[in-house]
Amino acid sequence: MKTKILLVDDHSVIRHGIRSYFKGLDDFEVIAEADCGERAFNALNAMDVDLIFMDISMKGMDGISATGKIKELFPDIKIIALSMMMDSEYIKNMIDAGADGYLFKDCTEEEIQKAARAVVAGDSYYCSSATKNIIKGYKDDQEKMASSIDPNFTLTAREKEVLRLIIDQQSNKEISEKLFISLRTVDAHKRNLLDKTGQRNVAGLVMYAIKNKVFKDLKL
Repeated sequence: MKTKILLVDDHSVIRHGIRSYFKGLDDFEVIAEADCGERAFNALNAMDVDLIFMDISMKGMDGISATGKIKELFPDIKIIALSMMMDSEYIKNMIDAGADGYLFKDCTEEEIQKAARAVVAGDSYYCSSATKNIIKGYKDDQEKMASSIDPNFTLTAREKEVLRLIIDQQSNKEISEKLFISLRTVDAHKRNLLDKTGQRNVAGLVMYAIKNKVFKDLKL
């Protein structure tokens, strides 16, 4: 069964380009387009959608607001932000709204397809530039942020291995294969990492690793 895609962007040329990236693929099908958040909801109320590529800056309801409301009403739908907004605050706000991934509009066809497959498989996906900007924004602001994490706990060696591979953009399947563990075990380690660090998503784990210097070689 094909993954059904909705494209939400106020520029038709962008929608046309993304549509072309999935044309002819056996596992994906673009079934609808919308030029704003309001029309995205019209599409969602009329058909079943599995994955949304969401712009941020649009007239009317912006992508951040639309993502938050869609995740509230349709929690199973995966959402990938596809935006020209490179500021870490936009990225953070989109992730906090529930986005499963974040791509910049200058990314390649191959990366867009890779991101789509990753989030459909249950992973998160952030392009390397977005991850870098998240880290930079966090480092710039970290003096203003109060930590609520108990500094006395430690991550296990295996948890550190999994965390490093997550930061390196490895999918659950790739982590499973590299560490010779089951997908269920990978999921368990991810849940433990989120619980221990008090984070809600992969971006939070990246920021945690930077702030707490989990890996000395992790640099911008």
